[in-house]
Amino acid sequence: MLLTQVLVPLTLFGQSPLGPPPQTCPPNEVINYISTCPKHPHIIPAPGCTAKASTIRLPWAVGSLCHRTGDKEYCVYMLPNFNDGKGISLVTTSSVICSVSTLPHHDKWWSTPNTANTPDLLEVKPIEGKGLGVVAANRTIRKNTRVMVDAPGLMIEHGAFTKLRTEMLADLIHEAASMLPYPSREDFFALSGAEGLLRNSKESALAIVGKNAFHTKIEDIEFHAVFLDVSRVNHACSPNAAYHFDPLTMRKSLITVRDIHPGEELTIGYVDLTQPSQTRQASLSHWNFTCSCPRCTQASRRQKESDDRTAQLVNIRNELDQYDHGVEDGPGMAELLTILYELEGLEARLHEAYYRTAIEFNGIGNKWEAIKFARLCLERGLLLKDETRPFVSEMKALIEDAEGHWSWRFRLGVGHQD
Repeated sequence: MLLTQVLVPLTLFGQSPLGPPPQTCPPNEVINYISTCPKHPHIIPAPGCTAKASTIRLPWAVGSLCHRTGDKEYCVYMLPNFNDGKGISLVTTSSVICSVSTLPHHDKWWSTPNTANTPDLLEVKPIEGKGLGVVAANRTIRKNTRVMVDAPGLMIEHGAFTKLRTEMLADLIHEAASMLPYPSREDFFALSGAEGLLRNSKESALAIVGKNAFHTKIEDIEFHAVFLDVSRVNHACSPNAAYHFDPLTMRKSLITVRDIHPGEELTIGYVDLTQPSQTRQASLSHWNFTCSCPRCTQASRRQKESDDRTAQLVNIRNELDQYDHGVEDGPGMAELLTILYELEGLEARLHEAYYRTAIEFNGIGNKWEAIKFARLCLERGLLLKDETRPFVSEMKALIEDAEGHWSWRFRLGVGHQD
């Protein structure tokens, strides 16, 4: 079994109400449209089927096929220059293209290089029982190393999944993949999920998206995105790497959370790994495989211990998140939480435990221990998350003024008073 994960299940085969007949934009070939979008004249705002041919600097190519449902018309928009010529195709509406193209950070999308990709660091090879996977090549990769930076090759607006009939959606996804530059087109159709289907067909394109799309968001617009490199990384329930999508640069980074030795496979988590083993396996059924990682193939006694630790982890986390009443030895509970994350191989989420430990120490008035764990939270968390996450501002505020932070002595009922 090759490939990746979907952060939320895709409703690929759900039927939506029948809309008006599909509308094909003449002529039946790829057309470039001119922009009237303010601030970014190289991006089309709303071409419909009446826009003029473009002579602009960074034109989007618009596919020949559009499907309309209700007041939404979904088409394919492809930019061949994106990501050092690998290209990107979007299935969306012209108004969404205009919206995302006028964001202040839009220019970073085109200029951000994939600087962390080192050809001799990783290699793709067959993995027993999984198909292809990514392994460390010829040297040990140290933890906290950014080993891959990947841009999406194909993105489908979430509304297309919920509003278009399956055959309409398959039409557009197939055209989006087919419009990608070579070899990105070949890389897409080589991804897992379409075994037994005719290569390069509409059915195979739809199946590949269903098995390999990540849920991403740009501002308030949701997409399902296929990353052609990160999608090669297989799942484990105690993964040795984690990923992070930065909407400012349109890049997904892969960072190691443990040392990875030559020949060892890189893995990420496809599902919530703080679930018991049976629940994780049920969640993974979307990808039609049973996880065989060490955490899932222990002897029955050790498997029960693992599930017991996971249940205690969740219970402690939930208890510490209740801020309206006291807890007995909050710092002790929080430090045990850290140990439970480590015992279950969940280093990618250690910042969650460090955050709660910082809050608990501050909650009893132990400023320096609180600041220590706030520093640990930021050191780990900023490797894997962006600075817009709420925990970042909370930890920075605690470090700057622990006694002025809302959590100061709150477990003692003597919180900060304005």
